[in-house]
Amino acid sequence: MIRTHKHIVVFAAFWTLAAVATCCGLVFGLLDLPVSSRSVLASIVLPLCVVPVASFFSGRLLLRLHQLSQKLQHAVDHDALTSTVTRQHFFQRLQSLAPDEESSILMVDVDQFKAINDTHGHFVGDVVLREVAHRLINNTRRNDLVARFGSEEFIVLLPNTSREDAALVAERMRATVSRTPIRTSVSKIVTTVSIGIGHMSEAQNAQAALQEADDALYAAKTAGCNLVRAAA
Repeated sequence: MIRTHKHIVVFAAFWTLAAVATCCGLVFGLLDLPVSSRSVLASIVLPLCVVPVASFFSGRLLLRLHQLSQKLQHAVDHDALTSTVTRQHFFQRLQSLAPDEESSILMVDVDQFKAINDTHGHFVGDVVLREVAHRLINNTRRNDLVARFGSEEFIVLLPNTSREDAALVAERMRATVSRTPIRTSVSKIVTTVSIGIGHMSEAQNAQAALQEADDALYAAKTAGCNLVRAAA
């Protein structure tokens, strides 16, 4: 697989050597021609003149195809507005976790988001969603995953994370969102989120953890918003 310009050089060198070896085998082996300046020219010089150029441009084409494939896959796996991953990609990753792996799930809902849309318009609402997503992502690790789950709802996967550590992450996310108003074209908007925590373990599968996180989120919203709740 050609993924970098260095791979193109290796690709061109490999096919050049292969072409020279093949030509030498044909000229001096199968055809049994005597060694002469003409036979050497045919078997070595000509491939060295033609194959590197052809294989170099072929390698560049393969690299470009790989880059286009990567961009397409990124577009499929990510939400265009918030740059978080899609629900489909989230559940694919969730299913790939080992059954005995202790992990946590956070359900995050932007509080009073309908009021923001109704008061300031959907374009301002989009700015709020993008910034909230950005702040959530900034509070995760490399292997964590933030997905857009609904209109104003996000879901976060925290692999290898205990319930206690998940609560710390959730509280840090909540505080980060509420601490600084979001700057928009109309005004700075104070935004908060409510977060519910679910936990996966050998005793509880992903579906149960999702339900647990959803129930905990409902409890946080019912208790007044801008809160973190875990299942009792």
